[in-house]
Amino acid sequence: MGVPVITVRKEKVGGPLLPEAQAADGFELRSSRLIVLIHGYNNTQEGALASYGKFLENSGLDKASSTGQPCGFLWPGDKDWGLLSAFSYPFELEPAKQSAALLHTFLLKQTVPGNWPLEVTLVCHSLGNRLGLELVDQYLKAGSPSKLNYSAGCFMAAAVPVFMVDDGGALNPAARAVHRSAVLHSEDDIVLHYAFPLGQTVAGEGMLPRAIGRYGQPSAGLWSQRTDMGIYGYNHGYYWDHPESANAVRKFLGLTVENEIPTAVITSHETQMKAPLRERDMPVRKIVGRELVLG
Repeated sequence: MGVPVITVRKEKVGGPLLPEAQAADGFELRSSRLIVLIHGYNNTQEGALASYGKFLENSGLDKASSTGQPCGFLWPGDKDWGLLSAFSYPFELEPAKQSAALLHTFLLKQTVPGNWPLEVTLVCHSLGNRLGLELVDQYLKAGSPSKLNYSAGCFMAAAVPVFMVDDGGALNPAARAVHRSAVLHSEDDIVLHYAFPLGQTVAGEGMLPRAIGRYGQPSAGLWSQRTDMGIYGYNHGYYWDHPESANAVRKFLGLTVENEIPTAVITSHETQMKAPLRERDMPVRKIVGRELVLG
């Protein structure tokens, strides 16, 4: 069986949203803890499912019952434009918001054994981070219903403007409502460096804003943990498929990993970061041609 999913897609490529979120591919809530994987823009249904499958293979979250029951969320963050589909970003912000509202309604309808609150962990990539934060925003606007609890969020290569989560930003309350949060970021992310600021400007959301996923900003006082994936040469499309990010998520969720990943850890809502890792704790790096090799 493939990855169990919740979907709001009507078509496998592009297309409109379904009127309501639906369970698909074997999804059935069996736990009071749910891990929701949320892909970004320009992902077809087939591509998203492949990414989720590879991430679960690398992370083993589908075999670690203590962290919760994983499922994928499918939403139409792409256009059926062929080679031009990569330019659809400014048009995907509204579908992301609408998809968040539909997912919120779906989660509220779920019945947890013993009538316990449903504890949700978000693992998001790219524009999926915006969807995830909009989902938590829906939760807050509904009066923080006792049926839901956003216990953790792993925000990978977040295509979200820093100003939106900074103090006074529209999504700052949502970011703070997630009890524990980890940001995986990379300065080497070409998409967030060049395409994101232009896309956000065209969409009317700021003038060439910086994305959270480049430097993990704001650097203090918001996130519980920040992990620099740039030491592994991470570009935008690496996060679902590569083992280092899967290990970072495993570690954040309290599972053991074979290789430690250097992180900057802060206590939630503190104003000062802990001292940086010592140089000897960092992995040995060397460049072979144009490829980064870790020793």
